[in-house]
Amino acid sequence: MNKPTLNPPPCANCSQPAFLVPRRGRLRRGERVLELDTWSWQCPGDCRAPDAASQPYRFADPALLAWEEDLGAAAWLDHFGEPLPASQRPRRPEEQRRVRVPLLLSEAEADLLDRLRGERPRADFLRSLLAQAGAG
Repeated sequence: MNKPTLNPPPCANCSQPAFLVPRRGRLRRGERVLELDTWSWQCPGDCRAPDAASQPYRFADPALLAWEEDLGAAAWLDHFGEPLPASQRPRRPEEQRRVRVPLLLSEAEADLLDRLRGERPRADFLRSLLAQAGAG
């Protein structure tokens, strides 16, 4: 597998240029699952992941996410001989989510977010805040 040709973004904590590290991932459509290599950026310094201090800080940026979407579509076509089917999640076309928003929080901000969201996933809670702001 070839690494993408991307400009390394700086680490949000120490500003050193990150480097790519592979990991195994899965692309699922219905009952079919394709295992493939995916990538993330890793800080070359001593920065640690906010949710697991024993692990190095890894992240994705919009350019890497877009490249991985193309990689997944090409791998699906190669493996199954057909284009990657659309996600089967039941959503109305006007609600398709296509914009990724990478966000770093301090530990205090993440703790506050987790207290406020309760049992809901973080993304659902943040979307509900946006809906409330749009309705107001």
